[in-house]
Amino acid sequence: MNIFTDNPDFYPTPNAVIEQMMMGEDIIGKTILEPSAGKGNIVDWLKKNGAGEVIACENDPNIRKLLDGKCEVIANDFLTVTPDMVSHVQHIVMNPPFSKGAEHILHAYEIAPPGCIITALCNSETINGYSRYDKNQRLCELIENEGREESLGSVFEQDAERRTRCRVSLVKLYKHGEGADEFAGYFFAGYDEDSANANEREGIMPYNFIRELVNRYVSAVKMFDEVMAATERINEAATYVEYEDVVKTNGEPGKRKVEYGYLPVRFKAVSSDDRATTVTHSSYRKALQKYYWRIIFDKLNMRKYATAKLNEQINKFIETNKNAPFTMANIYRVIDIVIQTTGQRMQSALVEAFDAICELSAENSTAGEKWKTNANYMVNKRFIVDWMTDYGDYSWHKQSVSIRYSGNRDKVEDVTKALCYLTGSNYESIGSLRETAEGQPWGTWFVWGFFKCIAYKKGTMHFEFLDEDVWYRFNQEVAKTKGWDLPKKTQKERKKPERKAKATASTEMTLFG
Repeated sequence: MNIFTDNPDFYPTPNAVIEQMMMGEDIIGKTILEPSAGKGNIVDWLKKNGAGEVIACENDPNIRKLLDGKCEVIANDFLTVTPDMVSHVQHIVMNPPFSKGAEHILHAYEIAPPGCIITALCNSETINGYSRYDKNQRLCELIENEGREESLGSVFEQDAERRTRCRVSLVKLYKHGEGADEFAGYFFAGYDEDSANANEREGIMPYNFIRELVNRYVSAVKMFDEVMAATERINEAATYVEYEDVVKTNGEPGKRKVEYGYLPVRFKAVSSDDRATTVTHSSYRKALQKYYWRIIFDKLNMRKYATAKLNEQINKFIETNKNAPFTMANIYRVIDIVIQTTGQRMQSALVEAFDAICELSAENSTAGEKWKTNANYMVNKRFIVDWMTDYGDYSWHKQSVSIRYSGNRDKVEDVTKALCYLTGSNYESIGSLRETAEGQPWGTWFVWGFFKCIAYKKGTMHFEFLDEDVWYRFNQEVAKTKGWDLPKKTQKERKKPERKAKATASTEMTLFG
């Protein structure tokens, strides 16, 4: 028996994919259900990373034998599992058969207890396909209202036990409670105000501030329900209704409701950006949730040193997390992710800045025109950026430096943001290049941030690092990230000051001669 060829839906999940699925999730000590456990890849990963208990389902009797000793199997067919069997689980983590992906994910949400998080893989066509079956459509609506989806690409194409080019999506669903259970777990249990006032757990965002936002969110949703219940009572009280005697089709006497036109004024909640859209409990909660997540992300100031490319990644991060329940635990989890990935994001910013300088001119690096294929090169201490200034047209010339609104200005600003991260400097204290440069005389050196700058009427600007140590650290950090060794010649020159001046003069002749 070959478990790969005899079971067309058997695709063991690679560890790298499981890590993507579970990034930022707190599973320590939690009870987790794996509905399509296969030979136990996800089960093994969860237990290795601190899960308290893992229970599972597996329909294939031959594959199910591989789970012996790994976890408790509560059912063979996951679709037969009922809510009472999983009322104690906090997470459902699944890589269901792609041929029944929507059916399995919908069933997971249906049986999950309040507060449970469902993390699932599925064929991207299930969500984004042109022809959607009824279950696929229901899944898309559920993701829109109660979760998020992220395309992972063809993650089973390489480094998988069984490969496929099928594009895969990651689905996260958050099971909200109802009534009294809706806000269970939104606040930290056993965490008193005295501890908060002692500034414990404050980190980069005060505990009291986070608690206030969550409290506002919970209070607003509760009051929304109270107001909506009151509006229904007002509408019902204001509507005149009478009943007339009728004879039913079976000949028995009955009553028929008679209304006298539409109520001229009817109370209801409407969306602030579309007055024709009626707001329900679910849509109000979701809109408010996104609003408060946006406040959290703004307070984290994630864009402070971000380059244009990194801003795109941050926006994606925000969009994919804004549907997460607005609980204190989730907020701290997101803060942890931001802290853990800041270094990685800013290393990317340094490399982007380095590549941008090299792309702007062949004279900007020690590799010259072959920099794209050469390795182990450096950005020169002086570099040139074109398409920076605007001198005016033939009929009217600007008397002082004017920076273009388009062109390469953003790339230079990104370089400065990366250097701020490298040196621990405050980007806001430097100010924008436009603010500093405009009004300066043409062809005259001025200082901006880390550079001595000069602007020319032909559109170019020249930049020179003011601090040689910053210049060298910049190259050093990029070389480390790219896995390069810095050019030996340059390293020797730094050790011998008497040769450094000669080398600098040579570089200046190359750039400006």
